[in-house]
Amino acid sequence: MFKSHLSYCISCWGGISKYKLGKIFTVQKRCVRLLFGHEYSFDHPDFYETCARARTYKEHVADKNYTLEHTKPLFNEKEILTLHHLHIQHTFIELYKIFKYRTPISIYELFHQSPRTANSLVLLPKINLEISRCNFLYRASIFWNTLSVKLLNKCSPNDSGIVVPGSSLFSDITTPVSIIKRKLKTLLVDTQKLSSIGCNVSEWSIDNFLHPSYSK
Repeated sequence: MFKSHLSYCISCWGGISKYKLGKIFTVQKRCVRLLFGHEYSFDHPDFYETCARARTYKEHVADKNYTLEHTKPLFNEKEILTLHHLHIQHTFIELYKIFKYRTPISIYELFHQSPRTANSLVLLPKINLEISRCNFLYRASIFWNTLSVKLLNKCSPNDSGIVVPGSSLFSDITTPVSIIKRKLKTLLVDTQKLSSIGCNVSEWSIDNFLHPSYSK
């Protein structure tokens, strides 16, 4: 139920700034700790248990540890996508369906394929304001150009050495949506498991996110 609320219309509002997205990500991490955490935190009623039969004297007089449990192992253990990757997942799948079924046609006509390549890349829309980078059209174009080459199979040259788009299996938008969903989920989960040099493997690092606002 929490995930359905968190991801509602996320393809529209998920492109907000890193500062604003971080606040919502904090709420998601808190929920994950409550549902799947292995340690008690101040969110659990048992953390404030004062009954002498439940705690020893030393536990009563000892200082409470308010350090929060790392959530990265919990996300990876349950294969839960972070807020940033939920945005990528929903936005890319929605755009894939728009390209595949050409509906709604009003949104489909907003995207324009690049004439310089045969890889079905799209042109980035021209923007006048920085806030325009947060809208669906701009973010979806970036995600498509970044991920489509990773999710769609590459075409092999024919006997004449010519690469014909769509000649290989699962190399264009005729690929079933279910296959794209599975490959995208695997890619995003693997990204969350990456560890940076010098960083604790239990802590989040910039390499764990594909979101443009987290790019180096």
